[in-house]
Amino acid sequence: MDALHDRSAIPTRGHRSLPHTADVGIEAWGPDLPALFEEAGLALADLTGEGTDAVPAGSDPVAVELSAADLVGLAFSWLNTLVSLIDIRGALAAVQVHGVSVDGEGARLAGEVRFVPFDGRTVRRRHDVKSATYHRLVVEGDGTGWRMVAYLDL
Repeated sequence: MDALHDRSAIPTRGHRSLPHTADVGIEAWGPDLPALFEEAGLALADLTGEGTDAVPAGSDPVAVELSAADLVGLAFSWLNTLVSLIDIRGALAAVQVHGVSVDGEGARLAGEVRFVPFDGRTVRRRHDVKSATYHRLVVEGDGTGWRMVAYLDL
């Protein structure tokens, strides 16, 4: 088993960038679906901005409620919603997913995110992500946790 699939070799929660020839990939993992989607949001935050460690006291949360046919569609919608909000609001500074549910009617997510303006000094843009793609988009669970792999168009 390779290191990517050996769950004993990686922490129970986290994210990282994955190399790709034209775009950038992210991998996120967590013990449950809310943690997984939070980590995917934090991976996107790491890609798009730097200096977002402290959220200003006046930063108002933006509520996000999404639904899709399945978890892959929900991941696509989640990442693209965050990309759009980053373009409008600034650097993604905090992500909280209150719940992710899946049933016969589809998948749903409820959460909130906070942003800080890109000011060029303390908060700088790293990459300008255009969108998430369905290319090799995976959301999978193995009984011990969840994993997402997504590729983003720069």
